[in-house]
Order: sequence, then C-alpha cells, then structure tokens
Amino acid sequence: MSTVSALKALLKSASGFARKDSVASFAKENPFATFGLLAPTAAFLSSEIAEPIASGFAQGAGLPDLFDETSEEKFKREQAAMQQMASQQLRTSRIEEMVQRNIAAIERMSPHMHNQILAGRILPQGAVVLGGNPRTDLLEEVAYNMGTSESLDEFSSLIQ
Repeated sequence: MSTVSALKALLKSASGFARKDSVASFAKENPFATFGLLAPTAAFLSSEIAEPIASGFAQGAGLPDLFDETSEEKFKREQAAMQQMASQQLRTSRIEEMVQRNIAAIERMSPHMHNQILAGRILPQGAVVLGGNPRTDLLEEVAYNMGTSESLDEFSSLIQ
C-alpha cells in the first residue's frame, strides 16, 4: 500500500466514512446534516464570490468595450427616437384634423343629429336645448368612429 492510498484511507476513516459509504449515500441518509453543511457554503459563495463579480460586470468594469456606446451609435439612436416622435405627432394631428372635418360634416348635413349628439339624448324634431353641458365627448367619438370605420355605409344614415 502506497503512502498516498494509506493517507486517503486514514482521512476517510477519520471523517467517519467507511470504504463502502459514499457522499451521495450519506446525503440521502442524513438530509439535515447535508443541508447544514451546504447552506453556509452556498451563502458564502453567493455573497463573497458571485455578488462582487456580478456587480463588477453590471458597472461595466469587467467588459469595458461591451457597454461603451460610441457617439455615432448614440446619434443614430437619438435620431430614430426623434423620427418616431415626429411620426407619432403627425399621426395625432391627422386624427384630430379628421375628427374636426367629420364634426363639421355632421353639423352641416344633419343639424338635428348634431344637436341630439351634443344633448346626449333623442330630441323631438326642431327642439332647442337650453342649459346643460354639451356632450362634445360623444360628438368626438362619433366623428372618430366615422373616420376609422371599415364600412362606409355604417354612418351614412347619420348625415343624410
């Protein structure tokens, strides 16, 4: 028997493991003891080793060139954001213009329908509404739906 194998046998017998025992069988037979050995080790590894490494990478210390943004890339990103904002504003202004045109069309072609929508209820023909707040929200909703409707026949009866 060599000195290395004798030393291994001595360490194994001193640790309480017989030759037939293994770490896996010990873990199966003694789950609480295994947890007691592994939990502090895992806590140490996570707090003392993994956390500093992760924070270093998050701050860019580990990979400096990966997180640096060149001025050209920054300019392109800002330009794309400005174009998106401009297209959104253009779309919003077109919708507002369409709603105003449809409100004018309702008022011009069917004043009675215009008054009923502003009143928020069905009115007798030729009625005049006195007082109260006009329901401009309903009028804008009808005008918006007129402009975004798939069917042209859906709102044609309102203005004829």
